[in-house]
Amino acid sequence: MSYPVKYYEEAQKILDKRKFDNSITEQNRLYEVKERIPEISDIQQQLASTTNRLVKIILSKSDNAAALIEALKNENLGLQEKMKELLKKNGFPEDYLDPVFSCKKCFDTGIDDSSRCSCYNDILRSIAAKELSKDLPMGLTCFESFNLKLYSDEKKENLKNRSPREIMSNNYEYCKQYAEDFHVPNESIFMTGRTGLGKTHLSLSIAKKVIEQNYSVVYGSVPDLFRKIERAHFDRNSEESESEVVNTLKECDLLMLDDLGAEFDSQFNISCLYEIINSRLNFGRPTIVNTNLTGSELTKRYSDRIASRLYSMKRLPFYGDDIRLKKSKQGE
Repeated sequence: MSYPVKYYEEAQKILDKRKFDNSITEQNRLYEVKERIPEISDIQQQLASTTNRLVKIILSKSDNAAALIEALKNENLGLQEKMKELLKKNGFPEDYLDPVFSCKKCFDTGIDDSSRCSCYNDILRSIAAKELSKDLPMGLTCFESFNLKLYSDEKKENLKNRSPREIMSNNYEYCKQYAEDFHVPNESIFMTGRTGLGKTHLSLSIAKKVIEQNYSVVYGSVPDLFRKIERAHFDRNSEESESEVVNTLKECDLLMLDDLGAEFDSQFNISCLYEIINSRLNFGRPTIVNTNLTGSELTKRYSDRIASRLYSMKRLPFYGDDIRLKKSKQGE
């Protein structure tokens, strides 16, 4: 999958920063160890002289060069073992002075076996996800600001003698646990209910917590995301191609589709929706979908196969009165 040039430039900056930060970590560790174990400096100097001594042996063309090289090798190994013993004896891990890498497959080069390393692809996906979600109002919502007291505690016969507050409390706890224990692969969530019941609030709360765990998240209203796909599809001057936008939606760690059903009704959108949801479910990539539509409205607007995929997710029904109206009356 290809990305705009600016994504690769940003990814390289991230790799360079990782290298720099790791080099600082290495230096700090070395200073710390030398201060507590002075003998380490002598050992490192002896190890550093190995290359020069090896070159001299090779250039000498001595008859016993092989034996000298073997002796040098054994001496080197002995010094390394002595260093490990000193580190362990003084409470440090044996590999404390080894080079530090964020990725041990590519050693922070971004290249693994002549192709892009998975860590580099993760960086690119994260950048693409942030670009799609750059208008995400992350600071506006969190679990702590979700007020369950805004939901009625009156038991309802149509809710199997439960109250909206009881149901919403269960939804809240489920979403909070889901965010705290987030992983990929994971199950997807389908939030249903009338407008103003807190679906977006809990979705954003999950997004905020998941982003804090360094997962890539794309969040957007379905109308906005489909407008970006259409623009990439029909506008030749678009910075990203349709496949780049769609693949980002397919491959991010968590995709959150808000306000499903508010987008323009077209076969193009329906086809894209099914392709994205079906692909993510097949690969176990979690998706959270919110809608104000009822089951019959969903089936009528889309198709049985899309409705079937949505209802195969963990369904969280939202009940109560419009909490946004309650908040405005309370002056929140």
